[in-house]
Amino acid sequence: MATFYVLPSRHLLGQRFGEMLSSLFPGTDFTQWEWPDLAEALAAIVQEQADAHLIYHEELDDTLSVKDALMRDFGAGIDDEIIEIHFGAGLMQFFHQRWAAESLPRAA
Repeated sequence: MATFYVLPSRHLLGQRFGEMLSSLFPGTDFTQWEWPDLAEALAAIVQEQADAHLIYHEELDDTLSVKDALMRDFGAGIDDEIIEIHFGAGLMQFFHQRWAAESLPRAA
């Protein structure tokens, strides 16, 4: 069983990582031009975990539900877990929306 993490955009994810790192390391600053690269670098570490797939929201087809887009375009299967990550207003505010792809109808 694989886990698909649906992340906010690279830009937004990188911004959050940059803000967190700047608060952890005073005097550092990450520009908006560095945010996408920062998101990619940190997300790559997570993706090295067994059966972890990271998908950025901008990669999804807006005409489909998240589940349908993952199954059609990214190979999510019936038994895979999907975790969509949303950010709140504060730096460390976020929530996860979890579901399994098994709730989707099987293709004939």
